[in-house]
Amino acid sequence: MEANIRKFRAFVTSARLGSFTRAAKELGCTQSTVSRMVASLEADWQLKLFHRRGAALVLTSDGQAVLEDADRLCRSYDDLFRHVESLRGLDAGSIAIAAPSSIVALRLAKPLGAFVRSHPGVQVNIIECTYGEAQSLMGKDEVDFAFVPHHVRAEGLECTLFERDELVIVAPRGHFAQPGAIPVESLLDEMFVADTETAPLLQRELRHTNIRCVTSNTTAILAMVEAGLGISLLPSLALEGSDTRLDVRRLETPAWRSMYLVHHHAADLSVAARAFLAAL
Repeated sequence: MEANIRKFRAFVTSARLGSFTRAAKELGCTQSTVSRMVASLEADWQLKLFHRRGAALVLTSDGQAVLEDADRLCRSYDDLFRHVESLRGLDAGSIAIAAPSSIVALRLAKPLGAFVRSHPGVQVNIIECTYGEAQSLMGKDEVDFAFVPHHVRAEGLECTLFERDELVIVAPRGHFAQPGAIPVESLLDEMFVADTETAPLLQRELRHTNIRCVTSNTTAILAMVEAGLGISLLPSLALEGSDTRLDVRRLETPAWRSMYLVHHHAADLSVAARAFLAAL
């Protein structure tokens, strides 16, 4: 049965992509292997499934007629395999996560640690990156989960609010003469040590912002602010647990960072990804 499923999958994937070469790349095998499996299936069924026009493939009328049934069979087999794996216990697989540093360090570390202890055979890949990079990786299907600062509406994706924290100003002690919250207008002439997660907000709210440097390393930001190299605007989550001797102020008009978790529909996730989503 497994050999037949591989043939059916080679046929379905080649039909969808219109190329044995592209199908081989998706299936993780060689072009000749895919071509051979399709030829074997044609021999088994005594049907011609494709017109071969150079490197391009065009379905024959017979190929078009059986494609939907073959695709349904492959999907049913995948469902059965996932069900069997869930019953047997998850002992293999991988998940990939793209997230900003504050989420990785302060919201994902503990649940990931617990997940890995429960499923030591699952490989976990964490990509610490900017918002734009996270969304791009999700769009290319290179990660299972991405954390972005806005709601994403796209076919096949689910997007849920994961974290919402206030943005605060971090400055050396005594930097601000006035007590209390700080109006955003008073920051126009400030020099910033910018966080990659909030730099886009600075550029949107403060025109001609003076930025000395941009980094995702919160420890480095706090050290540079303490040394008098500038002030910073940080998500309050980034300061959680830090023993800072800096002046932390709210904005007079509060600003918030909303962090959303994006992933494919649960039915389209791998067994490992579904297990992590449940744990998260």
